[in-house]
Parts: sequence; C-alpha cells; structure tokens
Amino acid sequence: MDGRLRQLLVDPAAFFDAEAPALSQSVGVLIATEAVCLGVLPPVLSLLESPVVPDEVVFDAFPPIQYVMSGWEVSIPGIVAILLVAVLALPLIAWIAFTAVFYLLSWPIASESGFDRTASLIAWGFVPQLLASGVTLVALVAAFPATPIELWRIGVTIPARLYASPPGFDPLFAVTAVVGVGCTLWSGYLWAHAIAAARGVTLRQGLAVVAVPTILVVGPI
Repeated sequence: MDGRLRQLLVDPAAFFDAEAPALSQSVGVLIATEAVCLGVLPPVLSLLESPVVPDEVVFDAFPPIQYVMSGWEVSIPGIVAILLVAVLALPLIAWIAFTAVFYLLSWPIASESGFDRTASLIAWGFVPQLLASGVTLVALVAAFPATPIELWRIGVTIPARLYASPPGFDPLFAVTAVVGVGCTLWSGYLWAHAIAAARGVTLRQGLAVVAVPTILVVGPI
C-alpha cells in the first residue's frame, strides 16, 4: 500500500495504468479523508459554544437526539449530530458526484466503459485533499483560540477539504489557503490520469474533462 501511494504521488501515470486497486483500498482513501475532516468539529463546536454565537441560534434551535436502551441513555445535541453526519457524508457524496460528472463528460470520447473502475480510480484523486486538510488541521491546533471572541470561517468544502479563515489576515492561514488551492489542482491532475486510464482517452483529453469541475471547487464552497 505504501509503495502504491508513493507511486501515485511520484508517478501517477504508472499508478493509474497498472492494475486498478481494490475497491476496498479506494474506499479506505475516503475513510481516511473523513477521519481528517472530523478534525473540524472541535473548533467549530468551540466557536458555537462561545459568546460570539448565542445558544438560541444554534444549540436551542435543534432538539437533542436521544437513545435509550436497557436503563442507560445517550443524548447528543442536535447540531452536533447534524455536523457529524454532514462531515462524514460529504467525501462520499463528492466521490459519487465527481465520478458521475467525469464519467458523463468523457462519454462522447471514451473508448472504454466501466463505472466501477472509474469510481475506484477517482477516489485516489482525493489524496491531495487529505494532505491539504492535514495542513489546515495543524494550523488550527496551533492558532485557534481556546475561547473565540470573534467569528472564524471554518468548515469542510467541496470536494472534501478543511478550510479555516480567522477574522483578520493571518500569514499562517494564507499559506493553508494556498496549499488548499494547490492540492485541489493536484487532485484535478490525478483525476485526469484516472479518467485517461479508466475511459481509454489521452491525458490531454482527461485534463479537458476535469478542468471545469476542478476549477469550480478551487475555493471554499
């Protein structure tokens, strides 16, 4: 696995031209992406619990979710449950959506079919998103205040990348934004290779297929 991942980062053409990774490995990339995206929850909850955001706007606006069984009870604030589901669902939804879009856009020029193979290879284009999220998460750990007194812009953007922006300009988060843009373009490059391999087109055609969708998600959405 480590060897294949290294090959993906260093020589994507060889990676995608080789035998397609097992679907379980491709799903593993998405699970790892979800795990890193969960890192957004602590700072977001800290922001929501701070005086900056009144309780009636968030916590009191959603009823808690309760689970009772055999004499014990678990209660989760409604907003926490919503955030958790949204963060876990976004990478999977983005994976399916991007696969479908790329598959349809490449249909007029494709010489090979196979949605399963396309989906399996597209998942590996999320690896740069994983790296960008890791950089943002490190920046949040280093700079996010324990008790925020100003609003921050924090979230998970399409396709599956953490973003964070403090109230004022901060060089650290300016760097994370640049890394995010670069990693999204990198994802597009990997998706072009994936489409070329899965749909039997040239790399140039693959780049044309992925160009517009990739550019549309360069910034936070």
